[in-house]
Amino acid sequence: MAIQKLNLGGRPSKGPRHTFVVKPDMARAQKLRRILEILDTNAVDYLTPLVAEHIDSIDIDDLQNQEALPIAQAG
Repeated sequence: MAIQKLNLGGRPSKGPRHTFVVKPDMARAQKLRRILEILDTNAVDYLTPLVAEHIDSIDIDDLQNQEALPIAQAG
């Protein structure tokens, strides 16, 4: 029998999500913690719209069609 989640209140679901783990350097992590404190929010609510905007700005077709520079041209 499938496990059912009991609705005990709280905020409504935002639908299916995927978790990614990121590891910023300590200075950025500390700064982020301070930002979250000042804004009285959490990392998910703060970072998700920023990441979504960045992802939405990328054209997959352009990204796939980029040619790598030959080593001689790269330097």
